[in-house]
Amino acid sequence: MEIEPEAISPAVDFALLADSVQAVGGKLYVLGGGWDTLFVSGFPARHHSMAIGLRVRIPWSSPSNQIRVGVDLVDADGRRLLPNDVSHVVNVGRRDAMDRPDLGILRSFTFNNLTFEAAGDYSFVITLDNEVVDRLRFTVRKRR
Repeated sequence: MEIEPEAISPAVDFALLADSVQAVGGKLYVLGGGWDTLFVSGFPARHHSMAIGLRVRIPWSSPSNQIRVGVDLVDADGRRLLPNDVSHVVNVGRRDAMDRPDLGILRSFTFNNLTFEAAGDYSFVITLDNEVVDRLRFTVRKRR
């Protein structure tokens, strides 16, 4: 079965949690990356720095000249924990098949001094043009 290029939508190739991430010159610079559990001494807990690094794959046939990459933080009950929307608008431009067939866009999001009121499961919800496309799940636990 052959899939028409028009049927392929932008997608997240990968996303990871880290202590620090910078997207520079087509590369992600990651410190303390790839974790899924945050250990804290007690609650409420304030975490000094948390970051997300991700790559969005945009097919050459994408009709849009720009894409909005958004991130939100929710608890296990789906309650939003960030006070404001966090997003980057990326200008894609039109390409043709003679260019690279797909475009990979790297982005980093940094969150300073996030407060977690209780132990539990949390996730960063990743959206492309306001559509949920991925979730980065993690757990916050009290250190024993």
